[in-house]
Amino acid sequence: MDLRKLEHFVAVAEERNFTRAAARLHIVQSGISSSVKALERELGVPLFERTTQHVGLTPAGRALLPQARRILAEVRTARQEIARVRGGLAGTLNLGILYGYSPTGLATHLVRFRAAHPQVALHLRGTGAHDGTDHAQRLHDGDLDLAFLLVTGVTPGLVRHPIGTETVLLACHPDHPLAAHDTVALTDLATETTIDFPPTWGVRSAVDAAYAAAGVGRQVSFEMNDISTILDLVRHGLGVAFVPGFLTRHAAGLTFLRVRELPGEFEVALAASAARPLSPVSHAFLDTILKPGG
Repeated sequence: MDLRKLEHFVAVAEERNFTRAAARLHIVQSGISSSVKALERELGVPLFERTTQHVGLTPAGRALLPQARRILAEVRTARQEIARVRGGLAGTLNLGILYGYSPTGLATHLVRFRAAHPQVALHLRGTGAHDGTDHAQRLHDGDLDLAFLLVTGVTPGLVRHPIGTETVLLACHPDHPLAAHDTVALTDLATETTIDFPPTWGVRSAVDAAYAAAGVGRQVSFEMNDISTILDLVRHGLGVAFVPGFLTRHAAGLTFLRVRELPGEFEVALAASAARPLSPVSHAFLDTILKPGG
């Protein structure tokens, strides 16, 4: 089986769109369509259900996807091992990042890592992709090698390396009645218009868990995966939003309040799948992050 066909299949499966998959792999759409059709002929089954509005996996496609990811990951690791033996680390690191958050100086670590390993390509993936899959699931699926997580509960099947802590605060307009307080309770927000992240985001998970534990219902009026837009809506008085505490350093014109039912701090960790050994590239990046004084 041609590895290139598997790569094309995985790209379409993850993007749910042939055009986006082709752009991701820097090839023409006709090329990726032909490759997928050839793979389907080779396997004797359709892998995708195609309509003018939707591309979805068939049962055969869903069965093939984790195996294709595993094969591609093992080939990538083998190539990295060979490059290491030859005297230089090479390959790709698929890294999940938290939008806008630079734990322990992420940019500085990336500079150091690239300086030490210039042949490694870094593919950075933000949380809340168009298909709604979160970093934890992408680690399980093999789509990510490592990922930064805002830990809001148990993380089965993942190995976590704590690197810092973060808070979750409530952002509101300075003229909002709540802005006169230092802290608020979830019951104070019963009638508020809430602007929030998708359910797969760490902040949203933390807030949803707090509401559930308090036995308080909630209604999200606006939902989006863009931090700057959320802050802009709050700045224009369209609602309040639960946001990570680091934003207080970059969001002028807003008031931030602590929420009594939310923990004071959440763990920020660099995580990997417990089901697969780390590749040489992942090991090197993890060492860069965890190195004392790095």
